[in-house]
Amino acid sequence: MDEEIPGRLSPYVRRPRRALLPGSPAPVPLRRRIGGFFLFRFLTALPDDLADAVAALLDPFARAARLAGRLLHGPALRGGWASGAGRFALALHGFHWMHWQAETEGPAGMFTVRRGDGPGGGAAVTARPPWGRGDPARGSYTAVCALRRVPRLRRRPARVDLVFADGSWLALRMGTRADSARLRAVLGPARRTAAPGAAASRISGCGPAGAGHRVDARGTTQ
Repeated sequence: MDEEIPGRLSPYVRRPRRALLPGSPAPVPLRRRIGGFFLFRFLTALPDDLADAVAALLDPFARAARLAGRLLHGPALRGGWASGAGRFALALHGFHWMHWQAETEGPAGMFTVRRGDGPGGGAAVTARPPWGRGDPARGSYTAVCALRRVPRLRRRPARVDLVFADGSWLALRMGTRADSARLRAVLGPARRTAAPGAAASRISGCGPAGAGHRVDARGTTQ
């Protein structure tokens, strides 16, 4: 499938530490961190911008709602940042790291799938940044993975889980039900998550040459 499907990393995947992000962006200055605290934002915005002051005051409730959603959704990434799923998630963050503070819904991407040879082969999923759609010069990240079977109580129409060769997996949230259905159809039948390393005999590699890719600060693959 050469058509690109828009989607994003699940918002319930915890953010990586800044040192892990491709390009290692500089730490946020202490003054900016204090300025982002909801009570400080409320006090500074109150005289001039009532709407922004109210939004700042509601920030703790939004965080609590996000935590409740995470508890209902369950884990959205398993295996750690050094696993196949973690490297895929870091690549998506690498497209967006300059907007890291603003990414609250998971970094977005455009996804294409190439099926492997044979019924037991995995699919090569390529993620690209959402800007410049159709531009071959965009940065990209490719990994071989399969469709994971989501537990019944945690299934959502827009949720698609990818499982990688080492048994790690992550959740994506597609833009619409139709997009998630198209991605599931191309990836093929879902399978249960195997123990780490158990799937390596069926799905090999983590890219075109069987090796992981690294995305630099500009979003290009190395």
